[in-house]
Amino acid sequence: MDHADYRQKYERPYSDNLLDKWGRMAKQMVDARHVSGDSGYYIGGAGSNFRQNPAGGAEVGVTNYTRPWLSTKLALAGQVNSGAQNAFAGVNTAVHVSTPTRVAPFVGAGVFGGVDVGTVVDSLNGDESTNTQFLGAVYPEAGVHVWLNGRTRLSASASYWMTTSSHDREFWYYGLGVTFGFGPDGRTFESGGMHREDEFVNRLLDEREQSDDVVVRTPTSELPDVGVRATLDRVLPPPGSPVYVEPPTD
Repeated sequence: MDHADYRQKYERPYSDNLLDKWGRMAKQMVDARHVSGDSGYYIGGAGSNFRQNPAGGAEVGVTNYTRPWLSTKLALAGQVNSGAQNAFAGVNTAVHVSTPTRVAPFVGAGVFGGVDVGTVVDSLNGDESTNTQFLGAVYPEAGVHVWLNGRTRLSASASYWMTTSSHDREFWYYGLGVTFGFGPDGRTFESGGMHREDEFVNRLLDEREQSDDVVVRTPTSELPDVGVRATLDRVLPPPGSPVYVEPPTD
């Protein structure tokens, strides 16, 4: 219930009907469609098979869901070795397709591009460097997202990197990351969307205050009640008058 959209869908009381109650509970256990249109902050790390090609890295960035089943990632990433025996800093981006569930298997693909940190340092010092100056990579990826609550996601993945390096161009890369901060509670609901019960009541009260129609109750049961226009400058008749309008008590 820490996500505004999830709370909007499920905060109402359970039905007294056991079948309806259990059905809704089962739906809540798997439903993660509430993240559509939201973004969160991402931090993660990864490593390769260290016996064959020791490489490690870390990244920090953002994740966005354009659909409940489609997410993208854009992160600043650092990586050591990468089969090139260097340290690189650059940008890592990926697209994931997953099930819109709390435990969500996914597949995807990504691209990395980075510059050699040693080369940059040598250039700043006016020295020549023989290291690889740029590393590019593309990779397919598979893994699983697990929503710990409405706004926090844990991700584990395995990707197969194919790089521009002249050393060990291809290797497996295993990652673990956390995405947090989805769905601010200050979200405003779109027109036509569902509203929580207290918001619905407040909206009705606001509309009632802005209404320019009142009902005049006739003094005899033979005559129907009629609606008349009310204006701000109208002077109400005294109590007991046949056209007196009883003020609302609620």
